[in-house]
Amino acid sequence: MISTVESSYTLRLSWYLILFVILTVILYAPTFMELVFLWAENEDYNHGFLILPASAYLVWRKRRQLMRLPFCSSPLGLVFLSLWAAFYLLGAGAQILMFECCSLILFLLGALLLTAGVRFTRTVLFPVVFLILMLPIPAEVYTLLTSPLQAATTGLSAHILTLADIPVLREGNLIHLPNCSMQVGAACSGIRSLLSIITLSLLMGYLLFPSNVERALLIALSVPVAMIGNILRITAAGLIVSWFSPGMAEGSSHTLAGMATFSFACVLLLGGIFLLRWIERKRMQYISWFLR
Repeated sequence: MISTVESSYTLRLSWYLILFVILTVILYAPTFMELVFLWAENEDYNHGFLILPASAYLVWRKRRQLMRLPFCSSPLGLVFLSLWAAFYLLGAGAQILMFECCSLILFLLGALLLTAGVRFTRTVLFPVVFLILMLPIPAEVYTLLTSPLQAATTGLSAHILTLADIPVLREGNLIHLPNCSMQVGAACSGIRSLLSIITLSLLMGYLLFPSNVERALLIALSVPVAMIGNILRITAAGLIVSWFSPGMAEGSSHTLAGMATFSFACVLLLGGIFLLRWIERKRMQYISWFLR
């Protein structure tokens, strides 16, 4: 009897998932095409290709828990679907990609609340909200982020080069060296590595830490980690230019330096994860010791 009920529930859940996929494809096929083009053309958003598979995997990990939850429709879904309709019509009518993308998140949340209920939606809330990371950043926010990152990266890189006994003159985002000048443009501000590191820290925090405090600490740690990696990249380019020749800091050498510093940033993030886990183990040991 239990097996029959579970089979019926699994079948019902499968049909709901199929319906969600079909509706999403019908409504958002043009939007996804624009997003894929953006991910392929803009290196700042290359990580977008990984967001959807990662989100699907996170839902798959919860499949057994989801199968035990009862379906209980929530009227709150109508609120989200009303917001979805407004965002979708505005985005499609005015051809504003950001509104269309935001409406996708609202559609998923509203449909889940209306068909499956609050408990079901809460269980898959992170994988759904995680999809926001595949969306483009509004131009105003992008400029607001890149400008201070450019200034900080330029200033700190110039200071490190000065400590290495290399004559440096900084003018805004320009670093003048004895044999050439380097400009820290928007592409070199570190926004690309910052987005990738934050995405990785969110995913790793969700998978490895049960506490929201530890997840928040890991996300906070990802910001200086990404900045350190980018500062090292600019500094390494300045050292290569000064010690060898300007041509060695361009082309494939520039790409390899970027990959090396990003890998170093990932190692720093991994070290932060081990540190947080060690602190958590020590905390639990102290708690158990006091409770004796």
